[in-house]
Amino acid sequence: MSSLLHSCLRKALADPDIALDLGTANTRLYARGQGIIAEEPSIVRMSTDTGRIEEVGVSAAFSIKDKQHALVSPLRAGVVADVKATTALLTPLLRRSRRMGILKPRVLVCAPTDACEEERAALIEATRSAGASAVAIAPEPLAAAIGGGMDVASPHAQMIVDIGDGVTDIAVIRLGSLVATDAVRLACSDLTHAVCDLAATRYDVKLYQNEAERLVRKIGATRQQNLSASYIAAGDDSRTGTLRRVNIYGHEIAAALNPVLKDIIAAVGAALRNLPPEIACEVIESGIRLTGGGACLPGMTALIADETNITVKPVREPMRAVINGARQMLAVGEVTNLWLHV
Repeated sequence: MSSLLHSCLRKALADPDIALDLGTANTRLYARGQGIIAEEPSIVRMSTDTGRIEEVGVSAAFSIKDKQHALVSPLRAGVVADVKATTALLTPLLRRSRRMGILKPRVLVCAPTDACEEERAALIEATRSAGASAVAIAPEPLAAAIGGGMDVASPHAQMIVDIGDGVTDIAVIRLGSLVATDAVRLACSDLTHAVCDLAATRYDVKLYQNEAERLVRKIGATRQQNLSASYIAAGDDSRTGTLRRVNIYGHEIAAALNPVLKDIIAAVGAALRNLPPEIACEVIESGIRLTGGGACLPGMTALIADETNITVKPVREPMRAVINGARQMLAVGEVTNLWLHV
C-alpha cells in the first residue's frame, strides 16, 4: 500500500493525530483539526486507603482537601514516575479528541533530552495504555525552539535553554538537528520547594503550593527591585495545622532562591564550556533563547546574560512553545516519516 493511500485511509478511519506536552506541572494536548483541547495540571487525586485514583487534572486540583485523599504528581523531573497514574491522567484527555474513528490516535509526545531508555519506555507505555495506537517521542528543546519561532534550519548554531518545572534542558540546534544537549533535573519546582523550606524553618508554616509559586513569580531572579518589600502568604501552622498568614520579606525569598538559581546558571555555563570552539562562537553570536516557566520569571534573562556575557531573549509564548512546536512537527509527520518506526 502506498504511503499516500495509507495516509488517506487513516484520515478517514482514525481519530486525529495528537501532540502532547506532558510536563511535570502541566499537560497540554493538541489534536489535529481541533487545536489545543487540554491544558491542565499534571496531578491526580488518590485515595490514601485504597490507592484508587478518583480525579485527575483540573478537577483534582480543585477538589476538597481531606486526610483520606492525596494529590499526587505522576511525573518527577520531567519524566514519568508512576505509569498507572500517568495513564489515568492521560486517558480522559485523549478521549476528548475522539470522533468515533475505527483506529486509535497516534501521539507525538515530548521528552527531556536526558530521559533514559527506561523513562522513555514508561512514557510510551503510559501513552499507549491511555489510548494511543502509536507513540513517537520528540526532544522537548527542539519542539520548544520550533514553537518559539526560532529558525531551526539555520546553518548557524543556536542555543535554547528550557527551564521547565522539573528539568532545565539545554540544547544547541543546527540545520534542524540537536548537535549538543545537556540537562539538569533542577528547575522551577525546586524554586518553589526552596520557598516552602524557608517558610517552614523560619516561620513554622507549611505554605500552600500556590502561595509558594506566587512568591517565586514575584521575586524570581531579581537582585535589587522590591527586595525590601514584604509579602503576605498563607499556609498551615506546623504545630496546630490551622490556617496562618505570615509576612515574608523579598530579600528572604531571594536568599532562598539563590542556591537553586546558581545551580541552573552553572549548568548553562558548563554546557557552553563543553561546546566545540566553532559551535561556541556561533552560539555567542546568535545568543541564547529562553523558554519554559523559567523564562517568565522576573530577572531570569538578565541573570543568565550577566553570568554568560551572551545576549539572552525569551522565545515567543514560552509557556506554550513545546506544544506549539510539537503541533508543527505533527503537521509534517507524514513527510518526515515520523511514524515509520513506531
